[in-house]
Formats: sequence, C-alpha cells, structure tokens
Amino acid sequence: MPALGNKHSTLATEWLKDGICILSFLIPEHSQNVITQQFLNELSAALAEIKVGPQPSGLVLMSRRAGSFFAGADLLRLEQLRQASSSEIVRACAAGRNLFGQLSDQPWPTVAVIDGVCLGGGLELALGCDLRIATTAAQTVLGFPEVKLGLLPGWGGTVRSARLIGPGPAVELIASGENIDGLAAERLGLVDACVPPEQALDSAQRLIAMQTVTRGYLQRRRQQAAAIDLDPQEQDFLEATSAAVILGRTGGHYPAPPLILATILKGAAVTAEQAGPIEGHAFATLVRSEIAGQLLRVFRIGERNRRDIGIGTPDGRADDRPHPKAAPAVAHEVVRPAVIGAGIMGAGIAASHLRAGFAVTLIDVEPQALAKSVAEILDEAAWDRATKRTDPARALHLAGALQAATQMAAISNCDLVIESVLERSDVKRQVLASIEETVGARAVIATNTSTNPIGKLADSLSDPSRFCGMHFFNPVRRMTLVEIIYGPATSNATIATAVAHAKRLGKCPIVVRDSPGFLVNRLLMPYLHESVEMLREGLEPKRIDRIARAFGMPMGPLELYDMIGLDTAFYAGVVLNDAYGDRIAASPVIPALVRSGRLGRKSGAGFYHYNSEPGPLGGRRSRSERPDSGVAAIIEPYAMPARPSSDETIANRLFLPIVLEAILVLEEGIVRDGRDIDLAVIHAIGFPAFRGGVLAWANAIGATEVLRRLEPLADLGVRMHPPQRLLELARRDEPFTV
Repeated sequence: MPALGNKHSTLATEWLKDGICILSFLIPEHSQNVITQQFLNELSAALAEIKVGPQPSGLVLMSRRAGSFFAGADLLRLEQLRQASSSEIVRACAAGRNLFGQLSDQPWPTVAVIDGVCLGGGLELALGCDLRIATTAAQTVLGFPEVKLGLLPGWGGTVRSARLIGPGPAVELIASGENIDGLAAERLGLVDACVPPEQALDSAQRLIAMQTVTRGYLQRRRQQAAAIDLDPQEQDFLEATSAAVILGRTGGHYPAPPLILATILKGAAVTAEQAGPIEGHAFATLVRSEIAGQLLRVFRIGERNRRDIGIGTPDGRADDRPHPKAAPAVAHEVVRPAVIGAGIMGAGIAASHLRAGFAVTLIDVEPQALAKSVAEILDEAAWDRATKRTDPARALHLAGALQAATQMAAISNCDLVIESVLERSDVKRQVLASIEETVGARAVIATNTSTNPIGKLADSLSDPSRFCGMHFFNPVRRMTLVEIIYGPATSNATIATAVAHAKRLGKCPIVVRDSPGFLVNRLLMPYLHESVEMLREGLEPKRIDRIARAFGMPMGPLELYDMIGLDTAFYAGVVLNDAYGDRIAASPVIPALVRSGRLGRKSGAGFYHYNSEPGPLGGRRSRSERPDSGVAAIIEPYAMPARPSSDETIANRLFLPIVLEAILVLEEGIVRDGRDIDLAVIHAIGFPAFRGGVLAWANAIGATEVLRRLEPLADLGVRMHPPQRLLELARRDEPFTV
C-alpha cells in the first residue's frame, strides 16, 4: 500500500478493482495504535484527497497493526487539554467530531474493520463510519474507558452510540467503562457483523456492495442525524434507574458517570448537530477537574508499572541494590508453573494460571483436600463475570491443563514453583527444601506469604539467589496486586522472572524489599488497628465503616477485617507488633474475637454476621444487617474512655496513620518509588483511585495540613506523631511524591 507523505506517515491508501478505497493506518513509535494529532491531520488530508479525486464505490477503514484498531487517544494530548481553556477544549472536541463525521457525509458508504483493540477515540472513529465489522479474534474488544479517567467521550461517542444502540445501552456501555468482545458488540448492535479476521475485508467489500444497492446506509445517516424519539415515561424511568445504579457504583465520588447520563439524555432530545456541543461542554468540564487529573496520574503510573521489569528503578535507572549472587538481569519465560498447597490461596493461584492460559501442576499431600480443590479451581477458572456462574464447557476444556498430584516428583520439570502452604515458617521451610531437591537448577522458587521474612525462609535453601516472595492477595481472581519480595540473596534474574510472570497472569507486580509486613500489610495494619481502638472507645462499627466508605473505600476497616479473616489478621498483627510495636500495638480485641470463634466471613461471624451464598472456591458470604450484640460484649472488658469524635476526626484517625507509615516506608527504601505505594494501596486495599493513592492524597492536602490534622490526635501516642521527614516536607513545602 503506498504511504501518504513521508516514511513517518500514519496512513496509506489502496484502491481495489471494484473501486473500493482502503484507508489503512499504523501509528509508528507506539506499541498500540493511538490517535495522535499527526493521525488526525493526515486523516483530514486523506479524506480531502479522496473527495476531489476519482469517486470510490466505498471506503474501508482498517488497521495495519495486528491486534490493534485504536487503543484510544494519545494521553499527552489529554494532558495538554487540561491546561487549555474551556472554549479551546470545546473547539478541539468539535474538530475531532466533525472530522470523524466526514466519514459518513459522502455519496459512498464507509465501513470500519475492527480487528483488535478498539477503545475510546478509536471506537468514536469507527462510529463515524456508516457500518462496522468486528472480528472474532481474542484481542478484539470495544468500549469507552474514558470514565475510568474521569472523562466521557468527546468526539461524538455519546451522540452516535445513543442513536445506534439506544440511550439506555449507551449509558451502560459508557458509564461502566467495560469492554465487550466482537460477538457481544454484534448482539448489542454496535457493529453490523462479527467474522473471523481472515474474512473481515471480504465481508466489508460485500457489505459495501449490498449497501450500494439497497441504499440502507443513507437511512442510517438520517437516523444518526435526528433526535431520538424517547417516550417521556421511558425517559423518566431510564433516568431514575440509571441514576440509582450509577450512585451505587460510584458512591457519589465520581462526577463522570452522572454527567454521562445527563449528556446522553439531553443530547437525545435534540438533533445530532445540536447534541455535539452538549457533549463537548461536558467533556471540557470533566477534563479540567481535579479528579480527572488524579485518575490520569493513576493511569500513567499503571502504564509505568507495565513497562517496569522489576530491577533498577521503575524508570529504568541503574540498580544499586547489593546482590551477593546477582545473576544477569534477564527474565526467564515461565512455561511450566506449579503451585504447592491446595488451600484457598493455592487454589486461587492455580485458577489464575488456568485463566491466563497456562497448564499448571498442583501438589498437596492430602488426597481428599486435593480432589476437593480441583473441582473448585475449575469452577473458579471458568467463572463468567458476566453471567455470574461457571461455564461448564470452559471448565471441561480447562481440566486438561490442570495436573494434580500428591507427590513432589510431579514438579521435577517445572520452571517456577509457588509454595502456598500454611503460614508457619517451619512448615514452609520444610516444603521449600523439598522443592529445591526436586526441581532443576534454573527453576525459580517463590513463596506466597504475607508474614514470613523471605531472608529467614531462604535459610532452608542451598541456592537462595533463585528464591523470592510472590505475595498474592485474597481473593486472587479479583485482587490484581502481587508483591514481589526480594531477600538479601535474591538475584536480579529471579526478580525479573517473577515480575514478568505476574504480568502474564494479568497482575500488577510491585517489587518490595524484605521487611516485616512487606508493603501492603504494613500500610494496612495501622488503619485496621485504629478502627478497633475506636470501637474500644464506644464508637459504633457501622459508623466507622460508613465514614471509611464515604472517604471512598470499597468497604470499611471492620468489614475488611472480616473479609481478611480475624485469625489471619491476628497473626499478621503479631509480626507487625514485634517489629513496630511503638506504632502498631497488638489489640486485645482481635484475639478475644478469635477465641470466641468469630473469624469473619469464613466462619459466618466476625464484627458482623454473614449469610452464605453460592460461588467458586468455597462460596461467598454477604453481610447480614441485623445488629450483633455479641461483639459489644466481647469488647466491653477492653473498653477505653470515650473521646469526642466528629466524622472528620474519625476519617483522620483512619487515614493519617497510613500516610505516616508510607513516609517511613519511603525512608527505609522498602519500595523504589513513592508511586509504587500509591499503585499498591489502590490495587490491594481499594484506596480510592479518584484521590490518586495515599501519597497523592497527602499531596493534595499538603504536608502542613497533615501536621495540623495530627495535632489534636497527639495524645493517642507515638502512632500519631509526625516523623522527621514529614516535618521537613512541611518546612520546605515539598510534595510527598511526584
């Protein structure tokens, strides 16, 4: 295909014998196609050239990059728009919307062939065409993820989608930000056909030929231009139900979803030409907001994490960690993984491997536990989020990829073995030694532990350089963070291999230096501990949890205690108390609850009562709303004097200790960069992304304000006293992190 312009051009044209013009694109210097200003300029020039030349019988828009139609707009452009005035942003939206509209204002039909990722601005580009063909390729997904950046589509996405699939489905698609595959897009009416990739171009040609005869594309253009005939009662129902769903999802913290609903409904009542500026003004409002700024930052540090290989600094600078046995910093591709231990965590890790396309070996010495776990693993691996049930056909297909055994010999040819047995160091050390005796010399050995020091566990191995921690979080399917923990002798190659493998599982790995509590538990425990201290002062559990959720947490600290398991939290608390007892004192309440049999959700009672529900890996439990006087009776012997506590004071007591611990983590070099802390708390404990993470939140309020909020809490003890680094940040008026 001859290129338009120089060798850096993004577009090329080809004319087929039947008069169809193929306009294909590939954005250089990007791993995926993204809509750049250069592409927009060249698209405008190409369409102008086609209009004045020989008239085509139709136009096909398609990508020359495998697996990528367009992944969206270039984020650099979004950052620039944040600095522009509202009127400039509205004009930029109109320019893009009008450019895409040129794809369907000529006498001939246009078809977008969507093979690969088609998101955000890429989907808006495809919607600018008269017709769309998606492929059945696994990489083909369509969606509007803008809401996850605090935005809405700004190039006609709300206008065109509402007229194509209806306002209700458009609200759900755009406000949820979820992707759908080609077949789902066909069922929704977002695309006109879904075919195998090798048939896509032929199908586009046939579709153009058919439309040329029927002139159906002209009828669709009239539909796309007109107002939507929506019955007033239907509109009221849609507005009420969608608003309720959006409020339930967002807790009222994110302005984009309700504005998406309002924009689509307002735009539906007028012509497309009139609806465009409504969308543009809404986009301008959102893109300049503080929440969009924080969400864009979170996205950037997520992208940075995806590029990070786990060694050196996340930005690629040299590694200054001493490694007595440091191997070359090259990740080995894992082909034959294994998991030791068929408990809840081991089963979740094994299921995660199956979902990612790995064949995995699972070892447990107890045949009955192993047999029970295999069925649960297959249920979990084949769990369909959309239908909220297991897909039996997929479970049967995955069964062939799971090898279960009771003998360690089954892992002899494995190249990564993840131990996930009881959180007892003596048991783990024995299992790790047995793994090392069985596997080859190049195999990486990892432990899934939340409390055991990696350096001490490594004492059981003759070659500790190939040993690291891979701390998964429960439930494994939903929790994306994995802490990759290096000990004193862990090699760079081992860390790089573990990081790369975690990414292949679809996880977000954060590299952490071996220390008590690692990263997440160390930051989490002060938050949890403070909630129990407030219970001892007589505060109601529901009030504490309500205030945490109002801050933006997905659940309150006491609800989180119950989800983690009070026995698990107790053992983690002992480890942290031994290491940081001046700040994280052991609470007498947790062991008292454990002694009473209250272990949290898994036992049906903790701080709250729970009802059983079916689900994978042992089912799920939902919280009962009935009061539980038994908890108050257990706490009563440990009661402390009541303190006057406003909602603001309670929030400060919950979240400021996380800030203080994060500062100490940075001082001690537990992580390589403060942005790792923000990413970790968002992915692992649900710290609200719209606040950017704990250090970003501290940045937003400022070091001086953090000190002011700590002052009335100073009598609570050293846990509320500012570390020296915080005092210095306030004195110099410096940020906590970039």
